[in-house]
Amino acid sequence: MPSPVWIHFTSANVKGKAVYSCKYCAKTYVKNATKMQQHIARCPKFSQGTKQATPGKKLSAFLRSENDSDSDTLSSAPGDSRIRVLLDTIDECSQRNADECFARAMYATGSPFMLTANVYWIRFLNVLHPAYTPPTRHALSTHLLDGEFSRVQAKVKQTIDKADCISVISDGWSNVQGIINYVVTTPHPVFYKSTDTKDNRHTCTYIVNELKAVINDLGPQKVFALVTDDAENMKVAWAHVEETFPHITTIGCASHALNLLLKDIMALNTMDTLYKRAKQVVKYVKGKQVASAISKQNDKDKNTTLTLPSISQWDGVVIMYDSLLEGKESLHEMAISQGAAIESAIKRILLDKVFWERLTSSLRILKPIAAAITKIEGDNSILSDVKCMFAELKDQIQTVLPTSLLLQAEKTAVVESMEKCQEFCVKPIHAAAYMLDPKYEKNILSVEEISSAYAVITAMSYHLGLDVGKVLGSLAKYRTKQGLWGWDGIWQSCQHVSASTWWKGLCGSEALAPVASTILQIPPTSAASERSRSLFGNIYTKVCNRLTNERVEKLVAIRANLQLFDPDIEPSSTRLDSDAESEDESDVEEANLKNVDKTLKEAIAT
Repeated sequence: MPSPVWIHFTSANVKGKAVYSCKYCAKTYVKNATKMQQHIARCPKFSQGTKQATPGKKLSAFLRSENDSDSDTLSSAPGDSRIRVLLDTIDECSQRNADECFARAMYATGSPFMLTANVYWIRFLNVLHPAYTPPTRHALSTHLLDGEFSRVQAKVKQTIDKADCISVISDGWSNVQGIINYVVTTPHPVFYKSTDTKDNRHTCTYIVNELKAVINDLGPQKVFALVTDDAENMKVAWAHVEETFPHITTIGCASHALNLLLKDIMALNTMDTLYKRAKQVVKYVKGKQVASAISKQNDKDKNTTLTLPSISQWDGVVIMYDSLLEGKESLHEMAISQGAAIESAIKRILLDKVFWERLTSSLRILKPIAAAITKIEGDNSILSDVKCMFAELKDQIQTVLPTSLLLQAEKTAVVESMEKCQEFCVKPIHAAAYMLDPKYEKNILSVEEISSAYAVITAMSYHLGLDVGKVLGSLAKYRTKQGLWGWDGIWQSCQHVSASTWWKGLCGSEALAPVASTILQIPPTSAASERSRSLFGNIYTKVCNRLTNERVEKLVAIRANLQLFDPDIEPSSTRLDSDAESEDESDVEEANLKNVDKTLKEAIAT
């Protein structure tokens, strides 16, 4: 097979001898493929002339030495024995498919579009496929983005059309360029749309109109719930939505309410004083190089790190307190070390027994709430879990309060905040969900709650066009374990499938099944919307700060919904570490710690 190098030369007859001229620089050679190949490798005009040399195809030859990572050029010196020439071709269809895959990877990872102009990325892509030319920054932000967005939106529409029960989730006003977003559960969360508020005032009227537009667009008959945070304009909007769509239940986000409960508890004087002292210690140790180095050296075997809480998520206080208690021994050693030069105020805190006792005591109150937040924000949480969660949380708080270090008035305030939180979160539909969830056999519902659950089931039966008498009759058999539910095996199976699947798959012949499966698909929190909001922050960054709101919305929609195409792929394998929302203060860099290595050794020795 002839060498492909010949396509870069033009043959001619000079004085009866065949010579070959380079198409790019006119350098001539006699027939010698090896020398001609070496010339193409270092020809300065080759890269510019490639496209003209091969119309209809893209062809490039890239020269690299084995140590080109230390070079600022794309070619090595002439005569280098390690030079290799890569000749490759790519047709238009393959180029287009590669562009789409490349763009999809960029959008899925939130990578800056300027990446395609980075010389090291260009080198890397040429190693993989020398003839491939990555799309430009402009292409990534225009037709490629529009094409991928259209593909994803078509999948979103298909998913929503197949769903028999839809809930709308919105967490109020976003702090990212005035954007408010909407997530739809089918029951799996799907990013539906976002609205650029522009100059609109944050009024109830505006939110009501937006929510009604979303519900009408989705199809009101399929929408059964609206889940939001406790923003005043949202709570006012609830009444308007329920008036227009009587079958839709408005629900307060349980996770948001629990975070507010933590915030109320942390505002108590005793808790606030402890929090400020604990944060003072952590910030000091993390900010002082010698102190941080000593703490890390002492905690090396325990693998513990002092952690500051997030600005917006109060359950991070638990993590901070835990990190302090885990590092208590090393912190105490640091406080008494003569070489550490710890400030007297910090030293007093670290050597104060009451400080450590209060940390332990406060954690007995805070940990159950933080654990409840983690559980209810899980992807598999449903409305029935809220009722059970509050029952367990109430018992736990009532058990630890009497022995806590809070003042009596503060203990009363905790109980009142708990009741306020439960009032916002728990509605009759939660009681109905608990009643219909087969994994909850213990009856914790009051007579009033049971009555309210019956009312919810009856109203939904009317909306679904079912025979109410048959539905309630089916409910009676379900609650007394008669008929289909008299078999033990059917109750054992509920531990292996979701509650809605259990009703659809095993109890689908019963009149109660459509009502039960609908109620048990409604999410208890707006966590899905919170996650999509964090995507806005990860995409609109200091690096990517010139993106328009329209492009940001498209990027978020693509990134949030790509898993619809690959439902079996673990979400963790499609995310970057930067996707995890974190507002913690960073640790002291290792490079800086090396600078104090000598001081550290002297301090520990002392």
